[in-house]
Amino acid sequence: MKLLKAEMTSKERLESYYRGKEVDRLPVTITAGETCPLLYGIDICDYYFSADHMVTVESNLALDFHADNMGMGLGLRTLVEALGTRLRYPRRGVSYIEEPVIKDLRQVDNMQLVNIERDGRFPIMLEAFKRLQEMFGKEKVISTGMAGPLTTAIGLYGTEKFLKDSVKRKEEIHKLLRYSTDCVIKCARDLNQKLGISVSLSEPMAARNILSLRQYRTLLKPYLCETVQAFQKFQGAPGIHVCGNTKDRWADIVDSGISSFSLDNCENLEELKKAYGDRVAIVGNIAPVDVLKNGSIEDIKRETRRCILEAADAPKGYTVSPGCTVPIDTPKENLVAFINAVTIYGQGARIGKMPRGITEG
Repeated sequence: MKLLKAEMTSKERLESYYRGKEVDRLPVTITAGETCPLLYGIDICDYYFSADHMVTVESNLALDFHADNMGMGLGLRTLVEALGTRLRYPRRGVSYIEEPVIKDLRQVDNMQLVNIERDGRFPIMLEAFKRLQEMFGKEKVISTGMAGPLTTAIGLYGTEKFLKDSVKRKEEIHKLLRYSTDCVIKCARDLNQKLGISVSLSEPMAARNILSLRQYRTLLKPYLCETVQAFQKFQGAPGIHVCGNTKDRWADIVDSGISSFSLDNCENLEELKKAYGDRVAIVGNIAPVDVLKNGSIEDIKRETRRCILEAADAPKGYTVSPGCTVPIDTPKENLVAFINAVTIYGQGARIGKMPRGITEG
C-alpha cells in the first residue's frame, strides 16, 4: 500500500490550521518511537542507547508515514531513570521499572534536581534531538512527551508504597510530589531552552481505576496546575494524555490550563468535544490494539472516519491519533492505511469545521 501524497509540510499544516486557514488534511500524530525500531531491523534495547538508532527510526517514521509529530518520547521512565530508578531493557520490548530509587521518603531531602547534560540517557537523546532539528527542523515541529508530576513521583517510589503512604505519610508524599514537580519543570525548561523542543505531558497514573476523584484533586491537580503555569512561561501550555477512564475528572484536567487533551480510546471524543471542546484542542483516539494493530484495512478506515465525525469540528481544533502508544509489531501497512484514511476523510480541514473529506465525500 502506498502512502497518499500530502500537499503541505507538517509545519505548514499545523501553523495554518491553528491560524484558522484551510489545510490539506487534519493534523495526525502517531506515538511510536520506542515501539517501532523493529520495523527497521533495530532491537528496542539497542535503540534506547544509541543516538544513531534514534535518528534512523525517527527519520524513517517521518519518510514512511508523514505524521505531524516528530521526536523521541522521553516517555514515563527517562526522567526517573536519570534520577536513580533502575530499569530493565528487554531485547524486543519496551523498558520497565525494576527498582525505584527511593526506599525511604527521607531520601527526598538529599536528592538533586535532574541535569539533562549529564544524567541517565539524556545526553544520548540530546544528541539525537539536535540532529533531528538540523535534518528536519524546517518542515517538522520537533517535540517530545514525558511523565507528569504524579507518574514521575510514583516511578521514583513505587505504586503500592505511594498509594499507601499518601494516606499514612501525607506530608512526606507531598514533599516527594514537590520534588517530582520541580524535576519535570526543570527538565522541560532545559530541553526547550537548549534545543527549542516543546514538551507534552502524560499521566497514566491519574486514571479513575488508580485514583479516586478526591485523590486526584489532592495528589495531582495542584501540581499539574503549577506545572502548566510554569510551562506557559517558556513554551506555552502543554497538552496531556491520560490513559484509562477519566470522564469524572475531565473538568479538573481541563481546569489545569492544558492546551490539548489526548483521550484514551475507552472514552468518547464527541462527549469531550461537547463538554470542553471550546476550551481545549482534542486528540485521539483510534484503538491502538484492536484496530491499529489487529484490525483490517477496512476497520482502520471505518474507525478513523468515526473519530473524525465525532471530533473534527471541535472549536479549539482536533488532531487524529491513536488512543495510546502504537503497539509493538503493528504492521507497517496498517499505519499507512491510518494516515491515508486521515488524508481522505480529513481533506480540506479548517479548525472548528467538519472537513470537506466528510461533507463532500
